[in-house]
Amino acid sequence: LSRRQSASPRKHIRSFLQEMAAALTAPSGPVALAPAFRLTHTAVNSFKGSADNDPSYIMGLASPAAAAAAVAVAGSERELKLYDRATLQCTRTVAAPAHADRVNEVSFAPPRSAAAGLLFSASSDGAVRAWDCGGGGGGGAAPSLELRGGREEVWSVSVSDGPLVAAGTQAALLLWDVRRADTPAARLEVHTEAVSAVRFQPGSASALVSGSVDGLICSIDCRQTNDDDAVTGVINEGRPVSSLGFFGPEPASHLHVLSSLETLSVWDLQQQAGTCLARHDALRREVDMLGEEEAAAGAGDGIDYLVGCQYCPATQRLYLVAGEHCGTLHLLAVEREAVVALASLRGGGGGAARGHTSDVRCFLWDGGGLLSGGEDARLCSWSPDGDAAAGSDATTLASTSRKSAKPPAARAGGAPARGGSGAPRRANPY
Repeated sequence: LSRRQSASPRKHIRSFLQEMAAALTAPSGPVALAPAFRLTHTAVNSFKGSADNDPSYIMGLASPAAAAAAVAVAGSERELKLYDRATLQCTRTVAAPAHADRVNEVSFAPPRSAAAGLLFSASSDGAVRAWDCGGGGGGGAAPSLELRGGREEVWSVSVSDGPLVAAGTQAALLLWDVRRADTPAARLEVHTEAVSAVRFQPGSASALVSGSVDGLICSIDCRQTNDDDAVTGVINEGRPVSSLGFFGPEPASHLHVLSSLETLSVWDLQQQAGTCLARHDALRREVDMLGEEEAAAGAGDGIDYLVGCQYCPATQRLYLVAGEHCGTLHLLAVEREAVVALASLRGGGGGAARGHTSDVRCFLWDGGGLLSGGEDARLCSWSPDGDAAAGSDATTLASTSRKSAKPPAARAGGAPARGGSGAPRRANPY
């Protein structure tokens, strides 16, 4: 996406997206614009139940399956809650607080895992905890499992289709067997900086990829406990990895990678060294100078950041969600030669009925409706404003979350909460 040379300073983002859709086409043919999305529900995730005075920024979302009625929400106040997917009503507080420090990622174990049904949370307090989300609860429940390998901050967690759990920490990749969870089964020091993302290959009990701030992506055979034997392949992404994920028809041998520089690359892992199929380095566009009225209204004119990717098995396409700092979201299709704009998600109205007003950190998408959570503490549900949308018959619900350029230890703190020095400390969401 090349920078415009002579764009009007008042040009609206809608015109820009329509131009992109008309100009950029994939080798397999053009992608039609999807129907506009409409905001159906909005909820404000609050700390101590006070949505107006104490919002809790939404740091992560997770759902066990596409048909699941509940979605797990991790807040900046270290709480874990369950919301009804259809109404966005909070149905249960799993734990508050769930950890002694910020919750960096949440993920449900897959159905064939030895820990099936459990919600896993990774935290800067150095622990990975598993929670039973069934039944009632009042926020004081104890975790079903606690996995520790030291005091290093844990940035990412993934659960295999077997007994293994992987975690990316500040200094190493840790593996546990949930049947013997007292100590890690392996500690692999295969990166030189923080391990920011880990993902097991879908359907596998031992195949894993890890991404790091050092710019490397390692393919790992978790049946091996020695660093040299465990690494089966290395990709030099060249940029700090912020998130990654498998996609494609089973056995899902392709990888999408987002960097902290807001770039996207797509890789084929069928070869040991990995083959780069596409690289999109100019997705973020600078915002044009706006008039005073437009600037005051938060009008945007480009993509400020990337939230994450989602693969749709029905259409066999990879989709990207990107955002503007004013809260607008954009849905795009990722092709080998281009990234094509499909739809924009804006919330109108005022008060609790409006959409996002700040950066969006995470989303869940089933190919039809989309659920997003942001730094404005808003949980928003979006539906296609029509009978069909891109990938409306997708069968899996995946989650993705936006991470910072580097998982810095300084983010562990935060300013004191309201109510004096004795009150709980609010976690810094940045």
